[in-house]
Amino acid sequence: MAAALKKRYYPKIAEEVYLATLYNGMSLSIIKKKGFFEKAAFLSTNFGALDNHFYIDGKLQTYPAGIAHFLEHKLFEDDQGRDVTLDFVKLGADVNAFTTLDRTTYYFSTIDHFEESLELLLKFTSEFTSSEDTVNHEKRIIEQEINMYQDDPDYRVYLGCLQSLYPNTILGQDIAGSIDSIKKITAKDLKNNFDYFYRPENCHLVLIGNFDIEQIYRFVNETRSEFTIPHKTVEKEKQPIEENIQKLDSLQMDISISKLAIGFKNVHFSDNYMRESILVQLLFNLLFGWTSPYYKNWYAEGKIDESMSIEYEVSSRYSFVIMTMDTAEPIRMSSLIRQVMTSADKQRLLTEEALDLQKKALYGEFLRSLDNIQNLGSQYLAYSDDGKTYFDFGQELMSITSKDLKNFFNHYLSNMVITDFVVFPK
Repeated sequence: MAAALKKRYYPKIAEEVYLATLYNGMSLSIIKKKGFFEKAAFLSTNFGALDNHFYIDGKLQTYPAGIAHFLEHKLFEDDQGRDVTLDFVKLGADVNAFTTLDRTTYYFSTIDHFEESLELLLKFTSEFTSSEDTVNHEKRIIEQEINMYQDDPDYRVYLGCLQSLYPNTILGQDIAGSIDSIKKITAKDLKNNFDYFYRPENCHLVLIGNFDIEQIYRFVNETRSEFTIPHKTVEKEKQPIEENIQKLDSLQMDISISKLAIGFKNVHFSDNYMRESILVQLLFNLLFGWTSPYYKNWYAEGKIDESMSIEYEVSSRYSFVIMTMDTAEPIRMSSLIRQVMTSADKQRLLTEEALDLQKKALYGEFLRSLDNIQNLGSQYLAYSDDGKTYFDFGQELMSITSKDLKNFFNHYLSNMVITDFVVFPK
C-alpha cells in the first residue's frame, strides 16, 4: 500500500508540496503551482558518474567510467531500436535527460496530454533491453560527443582543473567517460547497472504543475508497475577526499588569450550540504563576485573580463569550487586569488552589511527559480534530502550571520587545498 500524502506548506514563499512513498518504494513529490499552464515531471535515480565502483551484497563491482551517462542514452531507445523521444513529440511534450556526478534525471514538460506523457516516462525508465549491436552503435555517437568537447577550451580548462583536484579518481573524469572507457562497456554491463540502480526505492519522481492532487496521485499509483527485479543491497563506494592534488598543469590550444581555472577542494565538509552550499556561495561571491573590490580592481586593470565565473559543487559526497577566467596573466591572477584567500585583509569584506546584500541577491535568485519549472525541478532534486526540501533553502540562507560565515571561512581555510590549470595559446 502507498503511504498517505503529507502536505508541507511554506507560507513565506506561498509554496506547497505533497510527499509520499509509493507502494513500490519510490519517493514522490507533487509541487502545486497554481495559475501555471505548463506541467512537468522529473524522474531521477541516485546513479551518476561517480557510481562505477560499488558493493553488491558485500562484493565490489567495478564498471567503466561513463556507464551512467551511457545508460541514459540507451534508455531513450526502445526494444525495437526506436527513439522514444518521437512518442513525446507526438504528444506535444519536450523531453530530455541529464547525468550529473551523483544522479541521472529524465524529464518532460507539456501543456496538454500530461498523463499520457507521464505514463510514457514511467514506462521507458522501468525497462531496459539492448544488444551488443545497438550498444556499439551508441558508442560511436558518444565518441563523437566526447571528441567534440576536446576542441572546447572552456571545457578543457574546467576538466583539467577538476582532474588536478581529484587526480586518478572518478571525480576527475568526464561524466561521459573517455574513448577508452566507453569501448569497454557491454550490453550486460548496462543491464546490470539498470537492475542495480533503477529500482523504484532508488528513484524520486517530482511532478510540478496546477494539479488536482488526489487525482494525479491515484494516476501515479495505478500507472507505476511493480518492479520484479530481485532486491540487492547496493553500497556506494565513498569518494576519496585526500589532500592529494596535482599542483599545476597546463596545455596549449589555438586560442588568443590564456584561460585559467583555479580549484578549491574542501576535504572535510559538512553533512548539511544545503547549508554548506549556501555558505560557499556567499563566501566566494563576497570575495570574488562582481561587487567585490578585488573583482573591480582586477577588471579596471584589465587583468580579467566578464568571462570570470565561479562554479560551486557541493553534495553529501564532495565539495569543490572552480573559478575560470580569460586572462593575459594567468600565473599572476592565480597568485592574487591565493593571496585573497589567505590574507588577513579578507575579514573586512565579511561584514554583516556586505553579507546582507549577498543574501538578498541569492534570495532573489531562489525566488526566481520557483517560477521556472525546469530550474525548480532540478534544484528540488539536488537539495531535497534528510527531511528537507529545496523550499527550505530561503530560510536556511536568511539564518546565516557574519559570525557563521567567518567561522566557516576559518574552517574552510584549514581544510582547503588549491590547484590550477591553464590553457595557453599556441
